[in-house]
Amino acid sequence: MANSDQNPLLNNTAFFNTPRQHDVVIDVRHPFEVAEMPLTCYPDNEVKCIPFFHLAEKSVTLDPKASYLVYCEKGIMSRLHAAILRDRGFHNVGILDHSAN
Repeated sequence: MANSDQNPLLNNTAFFNTPRQHDVVIDVRHPFEVAEMPLTCYPDNEVKCIPFFHLAEKSVTLDPKASYLVYCEKGIMSRLHAAILRDRGFHNVGILDHSAN
């Protein structure tokens, strides 16, 4: 994998195996994927299911001061959409790497 200097999708993006207490998890998977395997393993965190194809338009309803972790199954869409959120002024955005759990 390229280092963060060579890949703009990784710049300023922290990866987490588990969310911190105040993190809001944004699940960007397709609704069919969410229905088959919902993220219920984080009962202390708010989980917002916002499909990747709606995140850009729904981002206006999110609090830009909150702390978000973006999640998808393979991590590709979460990287892309974390970068989109940062471009829209969200500074507390990371990626949830659920695969380690």
